Amino acid sequence: MTGGEWGIYIVLYFWLAGFGGGAFLLALSQRDRWLQRVGAWLAFLGVVVGALLLVIDLGQPLRFWHLLASFRPVSVMWLGSAFLFLDGIALFLLLFLRQWPPLLVWAAAILTLLVVGYTGVLLTATARPFWAASPLIPWIFLASAGTTGAAVLALFGAEAGVHRAAFWLAWVEGALILLHLVWTYPSATPAVQALLSGSLAWAFWGFVAFGFGIPIWLEARKKGLWLAALLVLAGGFLLRYFVVYAGQVGYLI
Repeated sequence: MTGGEWGIYIVLYFWLAGFGGGAFLLALSQRDRWLQRVGAWLAFLGVVVGALLLVIDLGQPLRFWHLLASFRPVSVMWLGSAFLFLDGIALFLLLFLRQWPPLLVWAAAILTLLVVGYTGVLLTATARPFWAASPLIPWIFLASAGTTGAAVLALFGAEAGVHRAAFWLAWVEGALILLHLVWTYPSATPAVQALLSGSLAWAFWGFVAFGFGIPIWLEARKKGLWLAALLVLAGGFLLRYFVVYAGQVGYLI
């Protein structure tokens, strides 16, 4: 599927910001300082690469700087760009400081949470029914940031508590997605149908099977946890892919 206003660069940005931010926020709950720095690096890379992807998607790099330079706090796009910029600075400082000042850690955590949640708010602020008819997309993205962030931390040897958090967050994520589909079906019927049996069914059911069902099954049995983590990361990408493209069903050229 091609065309439309929102493409693969936006999907990648949402995905990177999600699992990088989620990894950092969850890493702060760990006692391992090395793992906390891993989380900070992942969040920082998500911010930097995400910003580059946004510039590429705009097609004209100067438009990004004009957006950032113009003070428009009532604009969701401007707020998101400001959060991204400030979060990048806070994370950069953390990466190169031996001791982390508590105030800076709190600032970086709050900004990272705003960056992760903003990706969903940006969609709900549009007039597209699949995105705007329900207030749940920001919460879906936050839950997904938790599951994918936990997954990537698990690959770096996080404690068992991170695995448990991922397990329960996955159920929250699944429930929110189901509720969102039911909620938006009356006003976004073509989009929901595209997910269930149409052009986006491969992404939706791929997420259900490989990004949700199989990882939960593996986690419950304490088997193949590395595989479960990789599948959750892939599922996080598929989730953002089908959410972004479903919102454009009927609008794509």
